[in-house]
Amino acid sequence: MQDFIAQFGDYAPLIFLLLASILPIFLFPPGIFSIIGGYLFGFKLGAILTITAAIVYTNVMFLISRYFARDYIEKFLVQKLSLKEFNRIFGIKENKLAVFLIIFRLIPILPNSVVSYSYGLTRISFKHYFIANLIGLIPGRLIWLNFGSTLNNIWSLEFLHALLLVLLFIGIGFFVTKRMD
Repeated sequence: MQDFIAQFGDYAPLIFLLLASILPIFLFPPGIFSIIGGYLFGFKLGAILTITAAIVYTNVMFLISRYFARDYIEKFLVQKLSLKEFNRIFGIKENKLAVFLIIFRLIPILPNSVVSYSYGLTRISFKHYFIANLIGLIPGRLIWLNFGSTLNNIWSLEFLHALLLVLLFIGIGFFVTKRMD
């Protein structure tokens, strides 16, 4: 993927931004773009590009789900669930949904696509979703970008620090996931 993007020379950042914004909507794993962004463009430009792309694709996923699936899913679930079960799912307050979204983004429990499409089905406002999504997305993207930006020198101390940070990030995710069982 990085060779494909790098071949565009001066246009590589734009091509990267387009691919990183569009492909995850079709369930392409978005994490790879954080690593590639750091590797190809360095930490600063890679951060701008990948965070921008993540904001775009997660919000597009939310809006697709909200405007093309939410009413259908609600009507379906009203028929299949008891009122108590339905209210347990759709009665969660916006503030709680926002906190859960930040946790889902900070600690990679579920893939971004699952979270984004699922949140479009809830009653959280786009404003609350956008803010919580932004807060939760940035730290994880920076961790993966840092790792990607050190890949050109895997024998360096910076690479080792970045690798340890990634492993810690993943380990915390597994720990929290286990605690939620």
